[in-house]
Amino acid sequence: MKDSFNEDYYENGVQLGISGYTNYRWMPQLTIPMCEKIIEYLCLKKNKKILDFGCAKGFIVKAFHDLGYDCCGTDISDYAISQAPDEIKSRLFLWDNLDLEQTFQVIIAKDVFEHIEPDILSGILQKLRPTCDKLFCVVPLGDGEKYIIPEYENDVTHVIREDREWWINFFEENEMKVQYFSYLIGGIKDNWSHYPKGNGCFILS
Repeated sequence: MKDSFNEDYYENGVQLGISGYTNYRWMPQLTIPMCEKIIEYLCLKKNKKILDFGCAKGFIVKAFHDLGYDCCGTDISDYAISQAPDEIKSRLFLWDNLDLEQTFQVIIAKDVFEHIEPDILSGILQKLRPTCDKLFCVVPLGDGEKYIIPEYENDVTHVIREDREWWINFFEENEMKVQYFSYLIGGIKDNWSHYPKGNGCFILS
């Protein structure tokens, strides 16, 4: 699967009809305010470590780092990590190389879980669960067959198109309790707010 997240996926995805990305790049005017909202929303402290799961090129890691937070990232894409900003490359790790003995005040998984088959995702959650106080994830919602937001169908690597209840049951089956759920959080995925139930934001413990 990791071979799907290659240069074409991130740089030419729209043109090739495989993803929503074209020239995927650092956009501080979007990423820094989003991370500020996550900090506020989760009451994050600067003296504890954050993990961005599915970090791609590490832009969320860079934003947190620039804001003075201790953040690292992990991904399965060799290409994406190789393209990360130089100042945070040492903070990014391929998933197989991530030290799971360390602990995190929060793990962030934004637009990631929908790319992973449920049985594989279950195994990942079992590995992540002991390492964090809480997990914050954002996923696109669907009806089991199609996404509420039609544009999400343009990514050929998306495999889970389920609704809020399915995700809640899935998390609970994997021993993660849903502390809070919202369809919308101001400052996060505002560009899709015209689909008020198109995304799900979960805080898990």
